[in-house]
Amino acid sequence: MNGTQAPRVLVLAMDPRLTMDPKPNVKPSRHYKRIIGLTAHFAEEEGAQVDLVTAESGDWAELDERVRLHRLDRAEARHPLPWLEHTIVVRVPRLILWPMARLGRPGALVESTRTKGSRFVHRRFFVPFYRHVRPHLLARVARRRVLREIEMAEVVRVIVMDRTSVPFARRLARRHPDLVVTTRQDRSLDSKP
Repeated sequence: MNGTQAPRVLVLAMDPRLTMDPKPNVKPSRHYKRIIGLTAHFAEEEGAQVDLVTAESGDWAELDERVRLHRLDRAEARHPLPWLEHTIVVRVPRLILWPMARLGRPGALVESTRTKGSRFVHRRFFVPFYRHVRPHLLARVARRRVLREIEMAEVVRVIVMDRTSVPFARRLARRHPDLVVTTRQDRSLDSKP
């Protein structure tokens, strides 16, 4: 790099467990390793500045120290939607049934029933709904948090690693029409989208 700014690559892996590959039997740790390997390649071989955006706390210990990690998991947890669901489904019933929980064995039965009911409502109603809403929620969080820290004029390629990252990548592609946004994991900055 003779006096020029190093190119910047933005890797979007909001939920590495939901890969773009049609192979559902691949272990999640392999997805993390593939993402870590791709970011390391761009940082080492291509000399690029690499930013990784994720909403999973996961296995990022082996990530190259030159890669900037932007984690959205804490911001997602503070979002009103998951907070409201947890309040309505867990906290309010626990508060209402708290006096009964002190009654010994009958109280333990009431507490056990409340816990099972809260888990049932969470798994059967909220999780299927949130699975559809989460990509759009993360796109908003990423737009507000990550785009402040990254100069998009320096970004030459956005690589989408999972389905959850697609809405954010789509917004970036619309906002920056000259930007290469791709799901292809080619290890070259010169490859076509």
